[in-house]
Amino acid sequence: MRTRQAMLLVVAAAGISLWFAVRPRSTSAYTISSIITPGCHEAITSQALRTVRLDLPTAAPPPLTKDERALVDDVEFTPDQDMRDLGGATLLLSVRDNDLKGRASDDLSQLAGVHGDPNNQQEHCLRNKAQDEPGGSEAALNDCLTFIRGRVSEALDGLDASGAPDLANRTALPVHLSLRGHIDASLPTYYVRIGQAIHAIEDSFTHTYRTADGMKITVVLNWIDEANGKLDEARDGPGHAQKLDVCNDPDALRTTRRQLATEASTAVLRATLDPLQTKADKLTAVDGILATYLSYQPGCTFDNNWCDAPERQYKDKTSGCSSGGGGLLSGLGALLALAVLRRRRRITSVAAVLLVAGASALAAGSARADDPSKPPAGGAEAPAPTGEHAPPAPVTVPVAQPGPRDPSEPAWGGYMGLSGSADKPAFAIQLGLRRRMSTNWTLGWDVEWNPWVSVYATKPIQPGVFNTYGTIILRFPLAYEHFNLRTTLNLGVSYLLFDLYGAPKGSLGFYGAFSPLGLEWKLSKVFILIINPLNIAVPVPQIHAVPLDYPQYRFSIGLGMLAG
Repeated sequence: MRTRQAMLLVVAAAGISLWFAVRPRSTSAYTISSIITPGCHEAITSQALRTVRLDLPTAAPPPLTKDERALVDDVEFTPDQDMRDLGGATLLLSVRDNDLKGRASDDLSQLAGVHGDPNNQQEHCLRNKAQDEPGGSEAALNDCLTFIRGRVSEALDGLDASGAPDLANRTALPVHLSLRGHIDASLPTYYVRIGQAIHAIEDSFTHTYRTADGMKITVVLNWIDEANGKLDEARDGPGHAQKLDVCNDPDALRTTRRQLATEASTAVLRATLDPLQTKADKLTAVDGILATYLSYQPGCTFDNNWCDAPERQYKDKTSGCSSGGGGLLSGLGALLALAVLRRRRRITSVAAVLLVAGASALAAGSARADDPSKPPAGGAEAPAPTGEHAPPAPVTVPVAQPGPRDPSEPAWGGYMGLSGSADKPAFAIQLGLRRRMSTNWTLGWDVEWNPWVSVYATKPIQPGVFNTYGTIILRFPLAYEHFNLRTTLNLGVSYLLFDLYGAPKGSLGFYGAFSPLGLEWKLSKVFILIINPLNIAVPVPQIHAVPLDYPQYRFSIGLGMLAG
């Protein structure tokens, strides 16, 4: 039986691992900062802007309003201290935009769709589906250059007469903030558009094969066909190589690539912020920079092994839906890391079916093993045990209910409890007054402090909201058990205790919560241990303009008291 249980556990675990093996994959060239990836784009871009700020007054850090400070404090990464101004933060948010498009940095299912979009491969200097050999690399590079030039031109339109970024000229950029969630942030146009251009420039150093000095592009890589498991290298070009994406200088080639990406980004920022040049002169200067770092050198093909490119050593060992020999352990390890480090992750139907089937079968197997009164599968019914091995007689004496002797008699009581949420990280401390109205119905009023948690903020625990609400409890007393069942509904108001972007401190809105099935353990005639394994709580402290909500899936535990 133990062997059977172990096998069923493996089936369940394999379901989880299968999801990690076949899940939609995503790529971001140089990685962006997230809970599990280093911030290559952010580090390279920060260094470029830092260098230009030493030379040009037009690159000076612009000030932040109170609302913009709330935005910077809530981003899903940790900017360097000298990048926490409006210009630096906007530039970094915009560099990240090519990969995120307003999504959360850990939302794998959504990001796979962003990265696999055949219409935006040029934003990463990658091939689209139509850019096959021969000529696919040159066509993909031309699309990338067109994208970069277009974004640079739009960025230059965001400068004022002195050549500095015009802070009144704004563009709406969709971003996902750690606590605020999705919002369209109104940010200076220059920094928004130049950041998107710089992302593509930086990607060109990790999504291509280059000449020995790293200055010219010989081959553009292919992500979209590789991700779909349909890559034919002779037709589609080489697949994306994840090992080229690192920026921690593990060897000379990748060190050179990072240095060149930093040089090119710095040069573009310096050229576009030069206060002595006209827009036409700046565009000409940028064309010269692109010609220096992103020009194409023909002659490398599948037949000559892409000119025996040294980048071939970094080629991915797997592609499409295949997985390596460590698939089970890596899948379980990744699941544990994501569960501990971050928020919700939906498991796809294949894995879910296997997991539920395995767990259900395990439970059934355990029940048969632990209950000798049940017949074994495929055999005759076992004789009922007798003597000292017989099961105990059923309880026939009622277990006293807390409160007055008459369970239908009204009574006053109280409640204090704790709740925690991992989906939207938060916890809550609750105090409440109770009035039992009848055997089945209890009314009450509660107050709670509900701090929110951000893994990115300099202060991980934010004040969150103060909630106060009415409580309706439908109880299901079980006379012969040591516990009762209950369903709980809460309705009231939510008060914001700190500033968020577009939602100032003091905002007042709605609060609602629902616990479909809870348990109350009869500790004594006065005290009850109350457990709500699933409490769906939705504070909405701002309901006007752009609403602010912070839904939580809580586990709650508390102590109830009942007089009488």
